[in-house]
Amino acid sequence: MSKRNLESSVTIKDIAAACNVSITTVSNVLNGKKNKVSDEIADKIRKEVERTGYRPNYLAKNLRAIASKNIGIIAEDLIVFSAPSIIEGIMNCCEEHGYNVVIENMRLFGRWSGRWMHDEALFQSALQPVLAKMDAMNVDGIIYVGGHEHTVNKLESVNNLPIVMSYAIAADQKIPTFRLDDVSGGYDVTKYLVSKGHKRIGIIAGEKDNTHTINRIIGIQKAMFEEGILFDPSLVEYSTWNKQGGYNGMKALMDKDVTAVFCMSDAIAAGAYSFLKENGLTPGEDISVMGYDNQEISSYLTPEVTTMALPLEEIGYAAADKIIEMVTSPLSSKDEVTDIRIKSKLIERKSVKSI
Repeated sequence: MSKRNLESSVTIKDIAAACNVSITTVSNVLNGKKNKVSDEIADKIRKEVERTGYRPNYLAKNLRAIASKNIGIIAEDLIVFSAPSIIEGIMNCCEEHGYNVVIENMRLFGRWSGRWMHDEALFQSALQPVLAKMDAMNVDGIIYVGGHEHTVNKLESVNNLPIVMSYAIAADQKIPTFRLDDVSGGYDVTKYLVSKGHKRIGIIAGEKDNTHTINRIIGIQKAMFEEGILFDPSLVEYSTWNKQGGYNGMKALMDKDVTAVFCMSDAIAAGAYSFLKENGLTPGEDISVMGYDNQEISSYLTPEVTTMALPLEEIGYAAADKIIEMVTSPLSSKDEVTDIRIKSKLIERKSVKSI
């Protein structure tokens, strides 16, 4: 292939792949930011640029320099219960500041259920085309909306668009993140149950390696240590985040003399309710039950479930406020590392009694 043909087809992504570096690193070298890249890497990139005849698309770059007042949203899946409220918060903030939003839905759960969580290649097969799409659109910045808290790799914009995370974490720690404070959530639930006289507290958690599970357990342990209660791992049942998981977890805890059960989702609490009622027991009377998430089901159950309301709209609003700051005042956000954890709120109802 001639140098002329190479020039017309090669992209900055190709240069990055050939040099085994990030797109941002290539961009820094091309834009003369030498202090951010070693001489060896910079030389390697320049040689690859010369070999391929790559030329930056300055026309597109100049067009992007004109603010479009559009913010791109990449959602892992709009069917996840947390996504609509987060996006509502994003849109509220954008509307207040005169910005429009463009939403791309990767449909990870709809297409592959939970399989993508343990298959990086499958996940990247959905992410990279959407990132390319965002780069081709006239947006000023990108907000990534996770379906649960996990680390997202290779979250890079070819056009160096600013990116903000919500409800998930980027491997690139320079990308600002807004997420749940699950440690304080587990802590607050435990403190509340202890204040009601409960010391032998069962826990029906999500998967053992799930970040939400891990952080809430940390909060539980902290609160129990402060209260002088020995944390007992045998009272923790790891399961799925659904009704069946709650049913199985409650069944496993029945012979362990617990007076209260902390369910790490309201769907789990619904399963715990089902098992208790099948066995002639009344939630909130015979065994106290605490939920988490404040989903609609929590107010439909009898008795209504005491739970924790997630600050989803607040997370979305804060993420949007940050991306607009990065777009309008890029220098003020330069090299700033932001990891903001936002607390959930206790919603007291009828499923926990004092003993």
